[in-house]
Amino acid sequence: MKRLLVISYFWPPSGKASLHWPLFVIKHLPKHGWQPSVVTADEDTFSHRDESLLAEVDPALTVVKSSANDPFGLYRSFLGKKSGAPLVASETISRENTDWKHRLAIWVRMNLFVPDARVGWNLSALPAARRLIEREPVDAVVSIGPPHSSHLIGKRLSRRYGIPHILVLIDPWVDIVYYKDFTRSRPTLLLDTYLERSTLDNARRVVFVTDTTREDYVRKYPRIAEKSHVLYWGYNEESFAAAAAAAPSPERVVLHAGNIFDYQNPPGLWKNLRAAVDRGERLKL
Repeated sequence: MKRLLVISYFWPPSGKASLHWPLFVIKHLPKHGWQPSVVTADEDTFSHRDESLLAEVDPALTVVKSSANDPFGLYRSFLGKKSGAPLVASETISRENTDWKHRLAIWVRMNLFVPDARVGWNLSALPAARRLIEREPVDAVVSIGPPHSSHLIGKRLSRRYGIPHILVLIDPWVDIVYYKDFTRSRPTLLLDTYLERSTLDNARRVVFVTDTTREDYVRKYPRIAEKSHVLYWGYNEESFAAAAAAAPSPERVVLHAGNIFDYQNPPGLWKNLRAAVDRGERLKL
């Protein structure tokens, strides 16, 4: 059986929506001749915890956790928040907050952390991955992003050990939505674009989760067309078996699994939900 190393910042018990993709792909790999192992961060600053996801992890799976080294502890202190106070991703880059400390923190995040604010994890994750590979050699490495700093780990491992690197881009890298309307300096953009381009060039395969993201990237980098693929978001049927058998709920649930930033406010949605409630529908958001 071939061996595969997966670099994924998010891992249970993190409740991050995007971790379901690697979690359930990994679950099925042994049936196809690949034995995975995982290097992940020891702490996820933003996501709620979902302890139930731990039951989805094979006890035999090798999972190595290394220090996240993220700057958000300093961020809390700088803004006067208590240690351990919850952070919300959309709050940390809100354009509505005009406090000078908040604006300075945004500038630092956008311009000094390249490619993203979790790049500090590389300091511990790269040595951890090397130790794992030298103990249990692998045939390929997969990196999951965001955070796209994870791909830099995959690229370095690929070059050092001469193994194929597969990128999984769940969201765009340089053009990710939360950079919208924020100022990034020219040197920052040049460096980030170089990192994106060089990592794509080194990759053996590039995997996207939507057709539109793949199309955008192929327009930007035509040379990746032949080595890029789409593996769609999906769902695990087993997770819905109990729900299907349960008695119907009197409430209709409307769920968005992810962030809605202040510049993505959908007033039409709220208007229609208001109208539905006024008609007597029972909704749970």
